[in-house]
Amino acid sequence: MRALFLFILLFLGGCATTEQLQKPQRIEHVYLEPVTNRTSEEELDVIFSRVADEVFYSDPRFKVDLKPVPDKTLIVKPTVLSISTTAVGYDERDVARQYMMKIRAEIKLIKYGFKKAVHTFTIERYDFYDTYGTASEIEEKRKECIERIGRQIFREVGERLLVEGSKEIREQ
Repeated sequence: MRALFLFILLFLGGCATTEQLQKPQRIEHVYLEPVTNRTSEEELDVIFSRVADEVFYSDPRFKVDLKPVPDKTLIVKPTVLSISTTAVGYDERDVARQYMMKIRAEIKLIKYGFKKAVHTFTIERYDFYDTYGTASEIEEKRKECIERIGRQIFREVGERLLVEGSKEIREQ
């Protein structure tokens, strides 16, 4: 009889604790604000906005909202802070033929309905491009380099959204 009583008590106690466990809140709904360009580089905001759309729309872990949804959407506000290029490779006549481009961006995560960011972080990435070819070919290589760096940055933003963004939202 005692064994049956203990079994029922443990069973009911176990049921009570499992009901209180909640699944951790995950970021699923994302709204991408247009990229702000704080550099003198023309079209950087356009290129980065397009790359951000490509990265987030192609990632099945996120639903990109056209309009923010109350209590579900996390707003991603990217700002490009700086861009720099440095010559790193020279030919036999000491003409710069390879450049390293470095871009630094600040990302603010804002819960829809709030003005203050729940989390802000800075990401800096680099990549290389060469200067062989015509002026238009070199400019195209430069833009492709910007796109590659943008993909690196926004992929990291996605990863941080899943790790840090979920943590920050739970704490609110």
